Amino acid sequence: MTHTADSPAPTRRIARERLARKREKVRAGAAAMRRETFHAGMWATRAPVWMWPALLVITGIGAALRLFRLDFPHRLIFDETYYVKDGYSVFNFGYERSWPDEADDSFNAGDPSVIESTPEYVVHPPLGKWLIGWGIDLFGADDSFGWRFTVAIIGTLTIFLLGVIAWKLFRSAFFACVAAGLLAIDGEHFVHSRTSLLDIVLMAFVLLAFFFILLDREQVTKRLATWTQSTTKSPSTPTFAEVAPTPESNPSKTTSTSTSTPTEATASSSSDPDEVPSTPSGPGEVPRTFPTKLSESVSSAVPVTEAAPPTAGARRRRQIKSRDVMNFGPRLGVRPWIFAAGISLGLATGVKWSGLYALAVFGTLLVLWDVHSRHRAGVVHPWLGMFIRDSIPSFFKLVPIALVTYVACWTGWIRSDDAWDRQWAAENFGWWRVLPEWLDWLPSLAHYHYTAYSFHVGLDSEHPYMSNPWGWIVQWRPTSFYYESYDKGDMGCTVAKCSSAITSVGNPVIWGLAALAVLVCLIVWIIRRDVRPAVILAGLAATWLPWFAYQERTIFTFYTIVMVPFVVLAVTYCLTLVWGRVPVRGLASPGPSTKQRFTRISAALFARRLSVGLILVAAILAFAYFWPIYTGEVIPFSAWNNRMWNITWR
Repeated sequence: MTHTADSPAPTRRIARERLARKREKVRAGAAAMRRETFHAGMWATRAPVWMWPALLVITGIGAALRLFRLDFPHRLIFDETYYVKDGYSVFNFGYERSWPDEADDSFNAGDPSVIESTPEYVVHPPLGKWLIGWGIDLFGADDSFGWRFTVAIIGTLTIFLLGVIAWKLFRSAFFACVAAGLLAIDGEHFVHSRTSLLDIVLMAFVLLAFFFILLDREQVTKRLATWTQSTTKSPSTPTFAEVAPTPESNPSKTTSTSTSTPTEATASSSSDPDEVPSTPSGPGEVPRTFPTKLSESVSSAVPVTEAAPPTAGARRRRQIKSRDVMNFGPRLGVRPWIFAAGISLGLATGVKWSGLYALAVFGTLLVLWDVHSRHRAGVVHPWLGMFIRDSIPSFFKLVPIALVTYVACWTGWIRSDDAWDRQWAAENFGWWRVLPEWLDWLPSLAHYHYTAYSFHVGLDSEHPYMSNPWGWIVQWRPTSFYYESYDKGDMGCTVAKCSSAITSVGNPVIWGLAALAVLVCLIVWIIRRDVRPAVILAGLAATWLPWFAYQERTIFTFYTIVMVPFVVLAVTYCLTLVWGRVPVRGLASPGPSTKQRFTRISAALFARRLSVGLILVAAILAFAYFWPIYTGEVIPFSAWNNRMWNITWR
């Protein structure tokens, strides 16, 4: 072979190839060690029975608090002037119609007949308004309880949902109840559950998608645990670094390798990860695939013939197949929870376009979590395994499903003839004229979205309650939804001046710890490589970080309702760290003493747990103290002023 000056010398090329093979052997050895120690871990733990009624009790209390005097005030407040009236219009006509200038007074009086027949230009998708309209249709347009009924139910359900999510993440029934309780007494969540806005509906669908991603991870981890157990029970299989058998090798002395195929790993996913099928320990033992008696009866009735030794080609194909499985991991089969997450994210986007941020971040989370799981399961090349096995199927299960779901939210607009911009394609000439008649709505909908996007990015008008995302994590500038001032004798006022306010400010105890909790989650993720704080931070990244790109746009602190559940999860995670664990001694010889219900703890651990209890009590007391400005109670002006702990809250 002739080689030029530009090509490497043969000795150098051989050295590189040897180094590459050596590195591959090291990777394969490390992967084999990870396979031996991989298990389902916390994902295999079942919740105690008492957790479910406890969560139901907490949810019931939250529902009672949210439904109490839900009809007050009997008038449209804040952005209810848009979403309640649009909800009535969408539910009755399929799209938003315009209202006259003084429509609020008529609507407050229970007369929605003043609605006009012309369409109204709105910049938010219709799904949230459909849900609000359902409550209005259920109780009547003259009942302010019905205006807010849907959001109250949705907010209540998210309390239970967050408790289940906390259980999935922390595997502690106590802290699952803590997370649900903290969400139930957070002021921002409470106020949004009693005000008919779109944001809490958006939050519910984002949180539901997050829950489905956790369920998918639980399923994937159990499947990988079953696969690793089946491979560790079998003889070692070749990898890229191993040399293929030479023709001179003796077939009779070659032991066949046995690994589980991707189909087998998928089929066994529903079984408990700790239960793996037994494999033959010797050449004469019958595998426990069938009952022993049946195997014996079959072997006695049918004469056993000596199987022909596999040919060299068969052995080679089997080795290649086993090598691919070890290097890239098994196929994980159908993952229905990704479908469910795609539907939820499509519904979230159908409420507000902010759901697109969650779609992007949660899609990235799925990719990175797949790589992490394959690495822990002992896959030699987890990144390649993710791209080969998971990336394309997961993409088509998530993004197109979300897109189809989002378009379905516009069904009322598509089926109408008079909605805003519905006839734009028919009134303007362009390439869309070649589309079939049943798709004539598509270019009109695209143009509608273009104009709505232009409105959003160009919104920079001044507002007294506009805020910057930097201050959201500490509730620097909360939004006032309702404020009325009364003199003595009005509305039960017994002093010279009274106030009635509904302010969307978070629980000061929870949000006072929020910034520290986020920082702790980041540090623990980096130092301990604990995936749980990383997942919580991903939720915060989806609901908070995108808003930093809109420094000049008019935005408000009440947008943080979407990040409230993840703030609660971050605070709860930090409380689990403070709570600590009771050290268990004598594990080598377990006896009755290790099964005692109560264990003596140290003074330091007692102090840590006492501090957790004090934080929870303080959060409950803070919610009770701020109750008047959450519900619009008429209180003396001095009492309202005492609750404005920050000058920026006024």
